Amino acid sequence: MRLLIFFLLLLFPLTSTVCQELPPVSNYDPNMYEAGNQNWMVSQSNSKDIYIANSSGLLEYTGAEWKVYPMPNNTIVRSVKAVDSLIFTGAYMEMGFWKKNDYGILEYTSLISKFPDEIRDGEQFWHMEIIGEILIFQSFEGLYTYNIKKDEISRIESRPNSAVSSLFNVENKIYFHVLGEGLYMIENGVPQLIIEDALIPDSELTLLYRQHGHLIIVSQSGNFYSWDGAKLDRLSPEFNKKTKDLSIFSAVNLPDGSLVLGTIEDGIYILNPDGAIRHHFNQEKGLLNNTVLSLFLDKDQNIWAGLDNGISIINMDSPFRLFEDHKGSIGSVYASFQDENYLYLGTNQGLYYRETGEEDFHFMEGTNGQVWSLQRIDGTLFCGHNRGTYVVEGKFARRIAEHAGTWVVKKYDYHPDYYLQGHYNGISLLKKQNGAFIPQPKLEGFPHSSKSIVTGDNGDIWIANEHKGVFRLRFNDATNTISETENYQFQNTSGITSSIFRFNDTLYYSTTNKIFQFNNSENKFTENHLLGRTLKDLERISGKIINEREDKIWGFSGNAIFSVAPEPLSNDYKVASIYLPKDLRNITLGYENVTALGSDVYLLGVANGYLEFERTERAEINKEIRINEVATAPLDETPRSVNLYEDPIFHYKNNNISFTYSIPEFKKFLVPEYSYRLVGLSDQWSDWSKTPAASFKNLSFGNYEFQVRGRIGEENTLVQTFSFKVERPWYFSFTAFAVYFLLFLLLLVLIHKTYKRQHEKLIEENEKELRMKNLEAEQKIIKLQNQQLERDVSSKNKELAVSTMSLIKKNEFLTSIKQKLKDSAHSSEVNSVIKTIDKDINEEDNWRFFKEAFNNADKDFFKKIKALHPQLTSNDLKLCAYLRLNLSSKEIAPLLNISVKSVEIKRYRLRKKMDLPREKNLTDYILEI
Repeated sequence: MRLLIFFLLLLFPLTSTVCQELPPVSNYDPNMYEAGNQNWMVSQSNSKDIYIANSSGLLEYTGAEWKVYPMPNNTIVRSVKAVDSLIFTGAYMEMGFWKKNDYGILEYTSLISKFPDEIRDGEQFWHMEIIGEILIFQSFEGLYTYNIKKDEISRIESRPNSAVSSLFNVENKIYFHVLGEGLYMIENGVPQLIIEDALIPDSELTLLYRQHGHLIIVSQSGNFYSWDGAKLDRLSPEFNKKTKDLSIFSAVNLPDGSLVLGTIEDGIYILNPDGAIRHHFNQEKGLLNNTVLSLFLDKDQNIWAGLDNGISIINMDSPFRLFEDHKGSIGSVYASFQDENYLYLGTNQGLYYRETGEEDFHFMEGTNGQVWSLQRIDGTLFCGHNRGTYVVEGKFARRIAEHAGTWVVKKYDYHPDYYLQGHYNGISLLKKQNGAFIPQPKLEGFPHSSKSIVTGDNGDIWIANEHKGVFRLRFNDATNTISETENYQFQNTSGITSSIFRFNDTLYYSTTNKIFQFNNSENKFTENHLLGRTLKDLERISGKIINEREDKIWGFSGNAIFSVAPEPLSNDYKVASIYLPKDLRNITLGYENVTALGSDVYLLGVANGYLEFERTERAEINKEIRINEVATAPLDETPRSVNLYEDPIFHYKNNNISFTYSIPEFKKFLVPEYSYRLVGLSDQWSDWSKTPAASFKNLSFGNYEFQVRGRIGEENTLVQTFSFKVERPWYFSFTAFAVYFLLFLLLLVLIHKTYKRQHEKLIEENEKELRMKNLEAEQKIIKLQNQQLERDVSSKNKELAVSTMSLIKKNEFLTSIKQKLKDSAHSSEVNSVIKTIDKDINEEDNWRFFKEAFNNADKDFFKKIKALHPQLTSNDLKLCAYLRLNLSSKEIAPLLNISVKSVEIKRYRLRKKMDLPREKNLTDYILEI
């Protein structure tokens, strides 16, 4: 068994080297799924999805995405039949149907248990047909019917050991062929033999259909028969004459009566109703290979061909016909021209021609090189070539001018006998004289490339140059020199791919982005004009504008080629577009070319051949866009599909959402594009893209509506929507907000209390600081007071000391006088003086004075010592006071008016009263109090 890989390559074109214009072919190359030897049966559901029997299972194609659904027993799918929304499949030892669930995914239901008898070992189901609600399906062992409404399977009785080789539905009548027996028709549920096998010598039948009341039979060996109900006649269409020994493995009818035949050896033949070959497709003409195992006609009249290793689609009703040259036999087509006898192609390899009625192009000898232009002027076909200028006459071309690089040849109307030649580096003239063309030298003073030229009635020559803008030239009367040159520059505008042209009696200069109109009265080019406004919204990709006629021009946008013509009943212009994406045109920008082949039939040169298309009013493309699948997942986890028919609510962690969608369009030149937006996230539509998927990461909670739209060409589909909601996280729930509010209030209370406490603390600290400052102030005051007191005490002490010393001095003085008086003669007067002295020395007022001074200097001393020694007398206190002043006994004696010895005795007695130990000094003790 061979491995067949199945992968969608975006609409590959034909590979052809013969000149036969064919409908577009798209190929789906093998690249993913195992195929094996099978018939690649194809069917289409009511939603226009395509379903294909495959070795890996059932293939589903939505127009944008391939999916494979393996059979439950992992066997090869032999047959498929779509009936409304049910997809029936027959396989090895398995029969059942698939149906999409609410998630957009196919689910399988087996019908094996419905069979009236156990199926035979190894039985396989190869073919299915539907009539009303009855499905008829075939294995080699027999025929079965399945009543969809009743969900019942019945077996159609047949002869034992009869091998049913093929099954057909012709105008709601079932026919089947049994090898060795003949062709049967089922009538009222009973098989009826209508043609014996002896009348049909072929081993198997491929197709049955009715034509003109007769049953037409096509066999695998390529024979055609007609059955009128009584007699079988063999037909001999033109097909049989040209294609002997071909095996026809599959066939389908077209609505116009044409017949499509798939062969094993040589691809597909499409026959007209009269049997003539209309088209032939094989590997050289676009198919992946020549072995056609099955054919299917879909709802849009596309022919699906199941091949030995892939699938090809033929777009029969396409307005395009293709000639493509992937092998490089012809090359890129830059110019073309057709007359009544020939079609000419100017390519990058030379000039080719095909005579009317022929299929192949032929190279025209001597034209090797690049052909840039073909134009008929005054009955002469000129060819602009990189080696000069040629004149083409039938199958031959002769060079008439050798100036290197001729872009174009134009009639110089101002001088009827002259023709202008635009070259790579200048211009020159051709002079027609006596039927011959005489080349003139290049005109001096103009060395610029002259690819685009327009001539004026007044002799002006207008030349567009990609780098210099537009030149207007005038010749002298002898037309041998340039007499006047004027250059029109266009600031901030690229001239690459630019062109100059005349349309509707007006001169225009076109760049990729702008079109300028020449204003004669002002002698300048202006942007503000009707044609510019008409084409403003077209996304042109080239400045090349082609004049088909004076009243029609062609231009090129990203997704279409367009023509512009004046409206017949107004001053406006009518724009008609032909949808043709840029990547399918595949031609170098600035070298686009369109040639009229007939009434509304045109030829467009491309990089590997050409397209032939019809410019007709096209029916609306009524397509719908579908959302196929919606998946959601937490970050970095496997996505999970969701119900397409509900408005789901996703957990806040499942906020990564992806969408797949498609338009079931299978035509090569109708490429769907998509745009979407997610309302709730953004109201802006995305740019148009061919990608049929969108995804959104980390969506916040809230309500969303996904909207997607499609377009094919300029026609938009309706918008499809899908609404969903992402739950609030628990920390964003209303309960959480209530808790947050309470916590906030609590926080406010805590903050208030904390603030209050801090405020109180601050007040306390301020008060403490104030107290400290007050205390410091008080201490300073106390210190100052103490200092003052110290000063006062010191002063008092000084005063006390002074007064004491004065008293001592006075008493000493009085004592000395007294002593002297005692030593002198005694008399009453002396004794009286002595008494007076004694009285003064012992004067109580002196003690009071001393005591007051002593109290001022040493407050509370007497209280303290009295408290310690209450037994002390007044005289003892006097002695203590004198000792407190640290006076010696000698100094104390005069104060007490006693002798020093008496002072010592008093000191002794004082110690006794104070009960001082011997080692304790009396003076020190008194000083310590």
